[in-house]
Amino acid sequence: MSDSQDVGIPIPIVIRSHNECDLLSQTLEAVRTQNLPYELHVFDNDSEDGTAALLPQYTKHIHRVPKGTYIPGKVLNEAMRQTNQHAPFVVFLNSDCTPLNEHWLEELIKGFADPTVAAVFGRQVPRPDCEPLFEKDTNDTFGDGERQKYWKHCFSMASSAIRRECWEEVPFSETLTYSEDIDWTWKARQRGWTIKYSKDSQVYHSHNYSYSQFRKRQRGEGKADAQIFSWTPWERSFVRYSLLPYLRQVKSDWGYTLSQREFRSFFYAPILRFAQLRGRREGFLKELKETDFEHLQ
Repeated sequence: MSDSQDVGIPIPIVIRSHNECDLLSQTLEAVRTQNLPYELHVFDNDSEDGTAALLPQYTKHIHRVPKGTYIPGKVLNEAMRQTNQHAPFVVFLNSDCTPLNEHWLEELIKGFADPTVAAVFGRQVPRPDCEPLFEKDTNDTFGDGERQKYWKHCFSMASSAIRRECWEEVPFSETLTYSEDIDWTWKARQRGWTIKYSKDSQVYHSHNYSYSQFRKRQRGEGKADAQIFSWTPWERSFVRYSLLPYLRQVKSDWGYTLSQREFRSFFYAPILRFAQLRGRREGFLKELKETDFEHLQ
């Protein structure tokens, strides 16, 4: 296992974009400030908002993803094939993830000092306009990384880097529509690789979801949970998988919103978390039933 970026090889940075021209321009400008050599590749999903005119100002490596054909794992695998095959690491950055400073890339790559590391993911910082409950979620998931050790698994492709050697062992799934990054890193861990979190590699990234948007996202993640992980009868039960997390989350939200004097969010927390419970359980149960049915065939 190689443990450093080969001298003289620019680090491939892959950005996936779709109709986020304003945020993408901020991200591209921030990438320009990085203090390590890089080669930028953009995979654009037929944007219609000015992205096509923007991209040639920053890179010649522009890859079209035709409308209606976007499958996350398929695009990630193609990106790995299209980037320099001699580069041991490939960096992935969402179009709406804006590096905070010129050290974002350097701090990601530092994570590969340990030759057992398959992937490194960086810290996501809420944007100034982020709603309190989503700000809390972002800080809980990332922050100093202390909470991650209590979870079964944690990773985000939004600002990350992966080791090519590990990808060559196991490519990304091209059937999942959500959490393909969780699936890939979980499989890597089962093969003996490790995952690294870099709290000093930071980007601005957050979303203010509506109730229906949040429920839809949770439905997709619940479906992916059922596909990726194995579950005991207790772990898949309503109490363990849905009710207890809901109660813990609302309690935590109430403590946070009271400390911040965000009283509107205090009353909204049980409603938002119900969208989370409902959507996640819908996706989880749907996929479990389909999986169980297939096993009976």
